[in-house]
Amino acid sequence: MKKISIPRLFLALFACASSAIAQEAIQVDRVNFNSLRDDWIQMEIELSCNGNSDPEARDERFVEKIGVKAYLAYERDASPREFDYYTSEVEIIIMEKGDDNNVYFYLPGLIVERDRLKKEPKFYYVEVSVDGEAQNPQKSAMSSSIANLEILNSFVSRADAEGSVNEHLLMPIYLVSGIDLGRVSDLPAFLRRDVRE
Repeated sequence: MKKISIPRLFLALFACASSAIAQEAIQVDRVNFNSLRDDWIQMEIELSCNGNSDPEARDERFVEKIGVKAYLAYERDASPREFDYYTSEVEIIIMEKGDDNNVYFYLPGLIVERDRLKKEPKFYYVEVSVDGEAQNPQKSAMSSSIANLEILNSFVSRADAEGSVNEHLLMPIYLVSGIDLGRVSDLPAFLRRDVRE
């Protein structure tokens, strides 16, 4: 039996992972955290569209009903290994193949000041879904502290279960007003469900 060297095995696994990422309709290119005036924290998620591979798609160039959900876990200053969880989500109406769009979420400065939060959370993950179906997790969509799928699943479960106490505190850009929003560019068209008649 022929032996496979570790580097060659690593490259083969990386190639498989890269091709899986390329097949996703929406790719998370990068996640950034920025400190703003008055202690606000901005989460910036850079997305790109690879087109629609669904055979029933109206047009293969367009992807619709794109859900973007942010999960954050900040370690409590006084209690290591205890976390405060924040979640928020938006829906992008449509993206076209080749589009690059950014999604922004914000944590209020007084919360950051009160809880002495660092700019970047210990754990974060951005879940992307298309027409209600979650895409495969992407390495570029999660913090380096999430080493495997088991840790990711545990983190998402805890954030969903324990994040309700901080519900609505992590806000999408279209709900924030009266502050300096920081550097903002390439916003998509959002479907706003917060408006009711």
